[in-house]
Amino acid sequence: MFDMIPFTSRAYTPAKSWDPFQEFFGTVAHAAATDIRESDDAFVIETELPGYDKDEIAVSMKEGVLTVKAEHKADSKADEKSYIRRERTFSTVERRFEVSGVDAGAISAQYVNGVLRLTLPKLPEVVPQQYQIQIQ
Repeated sequence: MFDMIPFTSRAYTPAKSWDPFQEFFGTVAHAAATDIRESDDAFVIETELPGYDKDEIAVSMKEGVLTVKAEHKADSKADEKSYIRRERTFSTVERRFEVSGVDAGAISAQYVNGVLRLTLPKLPEVVPQQYQIQIQ
């Protein structure tokens, strides 16, 4: 009914540009920690996206896959010469979830204090109808 699609780690970085800080925090920092809860009538997804503005976050649903994507845009290059070290430039975080049995048109989203909360209402359970056929 509901399945998280695992995220992949970053690509291999050559030794000449090796950064132990990035290696240690690279995958974890960009994983967008997510909690999923279920109630009788909905699933609730809460994803941590600290530091992103609401307009940098996109949520879409296509063919049963819900995608949450947040992307920092690169700042202007004019200020780049004044930095000694710059780790907070631009980044992209993306999580995907396979969902079924939800009303895609009624999904709601709220973004408060760095946490994106999605509410996915469940579709009513389809009970197969049984018909009695008269024999003539």
